[in-house]
Amino acid sequence: MKLRRKIFAAVSSLAIFTAALLTGCGSPETPAAEGAALKETGTLMLSVNPEIQIDYNKEGKVIALAGQNEEGKGIVEAYPDYIGKNCDVVLRDLVEKINEAGYFVEDIDGNEKNIVLQLEPGSVLPSDHFLADMSASTQAVVKEISLSSGIVTIDGDDYDPAYAKGGEPSPYITLEKAQEIALTQANVPAEDAVFDDKEFDHDDGTPVFELEFTANGNEYEYDVHAATGKVVKAGHKAVDAQAGQQQTSSSGDYNDTDYGPNNDGVTDYNDTDYGPNNDGVTDYNDTDYGPNNDGVTDYNDTDYGPNNDGVTDYNDTDYGPNNDGVTDYNDTDYGPNNDGVTDYNDTDYGPNNDGVTDYNDTDYGPNNDGVTDYNNGDTNYDDGGSDYSDNDDGDSDYDS
Repeated sequence: MKLRRKIFAAVSSLAIFTAALLTGCGSPETPAAEGAALKETGTLMLSVNPEIQIDYNKEGKVIALAGQNEEGKGIVEAYPDYIGKNCDVVLRDLVEKINEAGYFVEDIDGNEKNIVLQLEPGSVLPSDHFLADMSASTQAVVKEISLSSGIVTIDGDDYDPAYAKGGEPSPYITLEKAQEIALTQANVPAEDAVFDDKEFDHDDGTPVFELEFTANGNEYEYDVHAATGKVVKAGHKAVDAQAGQQQTSSSGDYNDTDYGPNNDGVTDYNDTDYGPNNDGVTDYNDTDYGPNNDGVTDYNDTDYGPNNDGVTDYNDTDYGPNNDGVTDYNDTDYGPNNDGVTDYNDTDYGPNNDGVTDYNDTDYGPNNDGVTDYNNGDTNYDDGGSDYSDNDDGDSDYDS
């Protein structure tokens, strides 16, 4: 009996120990399972100006969308049927809707806005080339809707580990990625750019990379958001490489003397071809300036008259108002009443001429009556005014 009780106690103890062991081993498995579940999904951020968070599962199917700013919320509200669609399909649809809403109209520094695809650290990857595939799909739709936006991707390798804290991944991208984003937005090849200044700063609480670089005669200043990769500030200005002076497009550029219709901002002082058919090369042998100029000067064409026919008629000397092309050398009747026949016997030139000269009319004075009064003795020669006869005593007084 005692032996039976001992066996029962031993069995009971074994059962209790086994249950306790199973319970102790089972409890840590729960958080492990939960940890595994955290990696069953991923998050992809789409940034243009609308910023949209796309959550997907390990098969790459979209399970949730969330607008991260007011513009993003408006786009998501207009797209309710995204659940269960492939991530690349949803990306295409969102880019099209962003375009339809007019968010690509406003450019950044003369170029269409970048499209940034940012993979959140720790996200599940449905395939080894998941982010590259998303970029290719986005690029395809950009081409289809005739945009020229650059596509920028940010994955786990693009985060700066210097800012990782407490086991959490870094929230900020690297300087190199910020530079890539700036060059993509400026449409400048990396090999053409020289970065003069770069600084990481919290501008008014916003983490940004402040970048300055030069390329192709231009000086650029760009601010790139360190967390989202979005370009928040951009601008450039032309720089005179020889003089080291900045040139702007304002009216105060007194060095711009390129006034021609094909001016490109650089004056070609050797271009002296000013004619209407100028081709940039002056033809100094072209001296054909006439209205019917054909580029070849006809030096034998000296027919300048209004009825010129290209052949000068040197025998045409009939210049009168009634010229008929044949000069009448016998026509010397130049008077106002000329009738084409000169009357050489008409010498009656006076104002009252009647065509017959009266040679006996010598009465030319202002009171002429046509008859000269030769017998009028009043010549007024001795009117006393000469004082020749008054007190004439015969003495000339020469010897006085």
